[in-house]
Parts: sequence; structure tokens; C-alpha cells
Amino acid sequence: MPPLLGIIGGLFAAASQGPVDEFPLIVRRERIELVRAGYAAAGEDERLAALHVFEGIRSAANPKGRELGIQELDAVLRALEPGTDSALSPEQALADVLTLRVVPGAFESRSEGLGEATTVHLTRTMDVAVEGDPILSLYWSGPNGEELRARREVIPQAIVKSGIVEMFIRPPKSAPGAWRLVCEVGMGEAARRGLPVAVDCVKELGARRKTIASSPKRSLPVWSPEKAIEELCDYGIRHPVLGARALFALVEEGVVGETRAEVHGGSLEYHLTPASEAVGTLVLVGGSTFGSLELVAGASSGSWRAFAETERLRVILLDLPLAAGEGLSSLAMRLTQLREERPEDEFHLAAFGDAAGFVPSMRARHPGLPLDSVTLVSDSVRRTGRDPRLDVRTMLVECSGDSPDRSWANEDDFGEVLIREPFVLSGALVPELMIAWNRAR
Repeated sequence: MPPLLGIIGGLFAAASQGPVDEFPLIVRRERIELVRAGYAAAGEDERLAALHVFEGIRSAANPKGRELGIQELDAVLRALEPGTDSALSPEQALADVLTLRVVPGAFESRSEGLGEATTVHLTRTMDVAVEGDPILSLYWSGPNGEELRARREVIPQAIVKSGIVEMFIRPPKSAPGAWRLVCEVGMGEAARRGLPVAVDCVKELGARRKTIASSPKRSLPVWSPEKAIEELCDYGIRHPVLGARALFALVEEGVVGETRAEVHGGSLEYHLTPASEAVGTLVLVGGSTFGSLELVAGASSGSWRAFAETERLRVILLDLPLAAGEGLSSLAMRLTQLREERPEDEFHLAAFGDAAGFVPSMRARHPGLPLDSVTLVSDSVRRTGRDPRLDVRTMLVECSGDSPDRSWANEDDFGEVLIREPFVLSGALVPELMIAWNRAR
């Protein structure tokens, strides 16, 4: 089989209807998760360097800034790595802009045989200089640190410039585990690699897919893990947070790590319960910036698990529309149901971005909904004082402050904190702020 398809650009354009069209958005969300994880693990110097890169990004405080795209996210990632050379070699520049889509996006565990025929689509996300006919290599990286070369090809310059390359490989023999695939550009000391992508090895992958396909379909208008598995295996559309094994656990066992998933009002919600007896409930709404799974299973998840244990609160993550739609409850409806389940306990609400902006009007429409507190995380709107519609204990977290340290303002039952980090990083920081606010009472 030839390593390349000469008419691949035209074939891709004809086939890119449906799930593949969403892939660039997935890649961006993956990058954002890497930035969040990198920032959490970085030292102060690296954090300051990353925040410097963020300064020119568009936000409510800087409406004329540039978009937070792949190029900007890669610049933040480089700033978070100590000792990284800011001057990119031609090999590194090309490796950075080649995005991998692996079809199928998971492979079956085995001890013998060739394994599934796998196609790797390498898409150039932006223009870079391409010198000569580059050498592209694909490497498998295993859960125990092992590394296997899957393919090496000399790719004609014209094909790379067209924007799409296909390479054909087979997966390694392996027990179930987390594998990754990475592209390397060049050879020897000049060789440079892009970002690896997850390609899980799954026990009885084919049989489990057949079982899911033959099971009664759940009606979930927003998102379903069954659909995510189908798109991963058939089109290589990865979930930005969950790999194949986690998606199967969500379908078959109803769990994501330490979190239980339940269907209510046409949507999946996620319940994180502390080990000790809970004294109340925090409902967490991520809005359009933070999906529920990104908060419960992504780079921010450890912070929310620690919050649940420290505050002895069950944390319930909702992904519901602000107004009831076809087959879906509204946020206010579900909040009322959850409050009625345990009326004697504390009941708190935390919301991000557009969801946070909706909370004051929701409170005005539903004044009878008992809330003990609300926490609203804002994208640098820089409001002044409490919204008069919020007659409950309220904390406002404003992001992208220009102060090197957090700046607090406290009144009776109202707190406001300005943080230096941009809104996109706030998911992991808010739990600590809420704990500090509670201790200050």
C-alpha cells in the first residue's frame, strides 16, 4: 500500500462532512487542557512567563486582543517549560503545526497478530516554511515508558504544503493501557517532535462496541459517551479529556474516576461525594468555557475533589440549558429538584462565564429557590459591588487582574477577588478561593 495519496486534499474535502468538521475545536480544547495542567505544575517563573503571553489575548477586559488559538496556546506551553528555546527550528515549527487524527482512535489488546489497520491523518494547522522533502516518523509511547517506531517516510514537499498527509501503521501488541502516538520531523540531532495524542489500548474493544450498539439507546440531546466512542473509533475524533477506556467505563459502569454519572432531565450530570458524611451540596455549572467533564476529569479535577473532601460537600456538575428545551430540563428546574432532595442541608451554587451571568436574572425569576451562597466566576467584566438581584451570600471572582497577587474586597455576605490568571485557567483556582472565603466568615 502506498504511504501517501496524491489526491488526498480532494478526498479529505469530500469526506469532511459530519464529525470530522468538529475536530479543530477538539484540538483547541486539548491544548487548553495541556495549558491548565502545565500551569498547575509550573514554578512561579514559568507561570509569570505564561501570563505574559496571555496579556495580548482577547477577553472582556481586552476586547481588541488576539484570539486564543493554537499558535497562542503553543506559545503558552513553551513558556511553561523551563529552558525552552523561543527560537524554533524548521523541524520544530513543522512538528508543532501537524495535528494527528488516528483512525480508529483506540486499538484492541492482543498478544499476537498484526492488529488493526490504522490510518494517521496529519493536518497542517497553519502555514510554516517547509524546507525540502521532510522526513516524518511516527512513534508509539507505552504506559511503561517503552517506545516503538511505527513508520518513517520521506514526504514530498508539495504534499506537506497541501495541508494533509496520510500514513498507515499497525498498533503494538499490548495489554490494556494508555498509549500515545507522536510525530517526529527530521532525523538525528535535528529531529523535533510535536504533541503526542492519546490512543488507548482497550480490552475486547470490538465485542464491547457491539454490545453498546445492540443496547437500548439513551435519549441524550446534548452529549452521550456512546456517540463519543463511535466517533473516536470510526473517525478518530478524540474527547478532549477522556480516553477510550474512560469512555467505556462511563457507558458500562456509569463512573468517571471517582465520580458517578447519572441521567436527569435529558442530560448526564456528575456526582462527586466526599468520603465523610456530606453536610451539603455544591452545584457546579461550567458554562460554555468549562464543560462538566473538563471540571470533573480534566486538569481541574484534583482541585474539586480536594474541595469536596475539605468542605464535606457533595459536588454535582450540571450541563443544562438556562431555559428548558426539547427533551431537556432547565438549570433552575434541576436546582429546585436537588434542593428538595435534602432540604435540611447547605445548598450552594458556583457558575462560570455565561452561566454566571445568568444567575442574577435566574434568582430574580425564582426568588423562592433556597440558596445559601453563590460563587460567580467572571471573564474580567470588572463589576463594581453586588448585583442587587442577588440577595444571598455572594462571591465574585474576577479574572485577568493586573495585580501580581490576589486582591480581596469583603463586605457583609459579599466578597470580590481579583486574580491575575485569565478566565480559561480559573477552573482549578476557584476551589481554593471558595475555601478561603468560607474561612474568612
